[in-house]
Amino acid sequence: MSGKNTSEPKIVFIYDHKYPTFWMDGLSAALDILSTDFEIVKNNLNDASSYINNNGGLIGDEDFVLGWGAFGSKVDNYMQQLSEYKKGLCIAGNAQPPKGANKYDVLFYETKWYRPQINFHPNIIHAFGVNTDIFFPSDMSIILFDYLGVGSFSNWKRWEKMKGKRGVRMVIGEYQKENEDESLSIVKDLLRYGVMVSDMINPIDLSRFYSSSRTVYMPSDIYGGGERTVLEARSCGCNVEIEPDNPKLKELLNWNPIPDHIWYAKQLKKGILSCLN
Repeated sequence: MSGKNTSEPKIVFIYDHKYPTFWMDGLSAALDILSTDFEIVKNNLNDASSYINNNGGLIGDEDFVLGWGAFGSKVDNYMQQLSEYKKGLCIAGNAQPPKGANKYDVLFYETKWYRPQINFHPNIIHAFGVNTDIFFPSDMSIILFDYLGVGSFSNWKRWEKMKGKRGVRMVIGEYQKENEDESLSIVKDLLRYGVMVSDMINPIDLSRFYSSSRTVYMPSDIYGGGERTVLEARSCGCNVEIEPDNPKLKELLNWNPIPDHIWYAKQLKKGILSCLN
């Protein structure tokens, strides 16, 4: 819990993260900024003991509940039940919004490409950004990789396209323990073609890998994410390459300036206050 005094609005942040110690992205940094204006309690639905013992952090005196997840996710399903609370959702993923989307008082979206799917809602706000305290240009002059990929070892990342690249190549990403057959197949295939692989690494170390790469390559399809990778790599000054059939990531290549966590926090605060005032 954070905050200066009990007169500050109280916010419960609901999320579902398997690796909370690795969570240092723009949203995490934005919440740290918001903690100077709000009393914030974070509850990770992936931590069963915390979730059960604390009733999701909800004790009846919250002013606002903010969730982060895709429509249809564990977070969304939980948030949909909170009819007595003012609430908002930071939308992750591309899932079509359910009928219950209007139960939210505000929706935060990441890309303009996604916005038309929620135009029916009366209160939508663009909120996204990079943690520029971690991801920024480095003076590192040594290039170790010609192509670096970052993302889970899953089919929708389309890492098979990395095999056609030339030079020193590496993919860093989550090995899906709940979908091991798929990840193992992808890893074996990459290794067979001389592509190095690594499990996830600390974001601070990841920024150094970005800076030591000639090109960061994100070949994912439209449902395969990659938004944070593109913006974080660009924030580190990297050349970024995507596939031409992904208009969502193409949009992010053209964002100038790249939004940072400070702007992210400003947009979140704007949306929250629109519900409380």
